[in-house]
Amino acid sequence: RLTSIMDWAQKENKRTGIVTTTRITHATPAATYARIYHRDWECDSKIPEQSKAHYIDIARQLVETSPGNKFNVVLGGGLQPLGAMNPMEKRTTPWEGGTEKVCSRNDTLNLPEMWLKMGKEINDERAFVSTQEELKQLDLKKINSLMGLFRNNHMTYAIAKEEGEPSLKEMTEAAIDVLERGNKSKGYVLLVEGGRIDQGHHQNYARAALHEVYEFDMAIQAALEKTNENETLILVTADHSHAVTLNGYPARGNDILGFANKPGQDPIYETLTYANGPGFKDHLNLSATTENIWITNFTEKQRQSSTYRHLATLPLPDETHGGEDVALFAHGPGSSLVRGVFEQNYIAFVMSYAGCMGPAKDFDNSCQHRSSAGSLSISLLLFAAVSFVPYIHIFDN
Repeated sequence: RLTSIMDWAQKENKRTGIVTTTRITHATPAATYARIYHRDWECDSKIPEQSKAHYIDIARQLVETSPGNKFNVVLGGGLQPLGAMNPMEKRTTPWEGGTEKVCSRNDTLNLPEMWLKMGKEINDERAFVSTQEELKQLDLKKINSLMGLFRNNHMTYAIAKEEGEPSLKEMTEAAIDVLERGNKSKGYVLLVEGGRIDQGHHQNYARAALHEVYEFDMAIQAALEKTNENETLILVTADHSHAVTLNGYPARGNDILGFANKPGQDPIYETLTYANGPGFKDHLNLSATTENIWITNFTEKQRQSSTYRHLATLPLPDETHGGEDVALFAHGPGSSLVRGVFEQNYIAFVMSYAGCMGPAKDFDNSCQHRSSAGSLSISLLLFAAVSFVPYIHIFDN
């Protein structure tokens, strides 16, 4: 079976963790620990009967199998797939995840409770939290492993954050504090995902998506401030782009969510539009379906709304991904390996080489030197996002 960077890290006795604004069982975070035939098999209820004898769902893999059951940090959304649904949670439609639906368990397992019980059996100091206040009250210096799940589904968009939900920055800071508590001679690997950037674009919610980018940026800044640049490789990238376009010749300093045309020029159009998505119908004149509603017919209050959709050219319920190359930014030891154009699989070897773990470890002579000298090794912090650049940080102290 394929191994992930978390497998490589744990083999070298590094501490590991994942942080996300999506469900913890969703695509990117799940890829670090789950081996599954279909990404939607987040709960036992989603696995077809003929496959249940061969697979366990993604949520159970997080708690029951390696490398997920060895994570020191798990922070994000997804109470419901783990069988710990909060029945009092306020509904936040249309912020539940676009066209995605969250699954429920049929087996009645409460996986966070199981995770805590497993910790007691191996004398691992564990804590589970489900609110921002509970996270703040923790003495992270006394915790070896932390799980925090703050919504039944994905976490709420930053632009409409609900009371009790921590920011991506707060979760990142807590994760680093817990991970740095351990054996600093081995270091750690942390994945931080700004996952709702993607979902905002899927619904043509440009304003919401950009707020997610800002929150993502604040998390990266926090990581830079809390880590040693001589001991930490921070990688920031995205797994794909989106079908969003920057139009026209807007003046310097123009609102990115505003208009792109020159003053007095017709027709008036927005700087940000989409090639496809639900924004098409929002701009369609329902009394004359062959005509679009001119952007000038939307009031400023409507355009300032969190749920205002920017214009899309082709009607789809969910906007699609794009095909452009995406950027990779690097800071810290090993960052010199990040230059030019390369295939995505190369990033794994950069992390392997710089972090003294995995298949490229033996090609770095300094890895052997660090081990024999007992000196600090490189930590890796991976920030990942979808479109508008995700971040990948891997730390090894």
